[in-house]
Amino acid sequence: MNNIYYIRHGYSLHNQLGKQYGEQAYLMPECENSYLLQDGIDQAKQLRKDSLEQLKTMDLVLVSSLTRTLETADILFKDLNKRIIVLDILKEFPNGLETPNKRLTKSNLKIKFPHFDFSTLQCEDDFTWIPERYETKEELIYRINLFKRYLKTFKYKNICIVGHTDFISQMLFGEIRELKHCFIYKYH
Repeated sequence: MNNIYYIRHGYSLHNQLGKQYGEQAYLMPECENSYLLQDGIDQAKQLRKDSLEQLKTMDLVLVSSLTRTLETADILFKDLNKRIIVLDILKEFPNGLETPNKRLTKSNLKIKFPHFDFSTLQCEDDFTWIPERYETKEELIYRINLFKRYLKTFKYKNICIVGHTDFISQMLFGEIRELKHCFIYKYH
């Protein structure tokens, strides 16, 4: 049986602009592939400081292909010599229309995060992001089920997933609810 640990990324640009402008912020061009703000960087550093011994026990790290999660994972696992696999399937919901959920090209990500494993990204461009409509809840559940099957292919004791609130909460609780930034949620 695997121990699965879930961490939501640190506080990001789209989180801040969402507080200022509401949901329209998630359609703004400047929020495309949202990145960590200083508060989010500080949250990730604090989590690393508080949980370093637990982070060291992780056998595998799976991370969303969006910059804010990659930055969070980079801070948390820096110099811990962990295999970090990047997955489009872990992207936030809805994976369509909302600009924070559209990733950079695979080449750009590999330059920014050279020690991560990008072999699972099937295409250079983000073909999973739907530009003309929102992803449906059924499509999210389908992605979650694909991810659950993928998880079963690993025999590691401790796996850490660095992702997003809607994806993680739907997977863990069967509903979308707010999750804390840079907090470890454990699931057996």
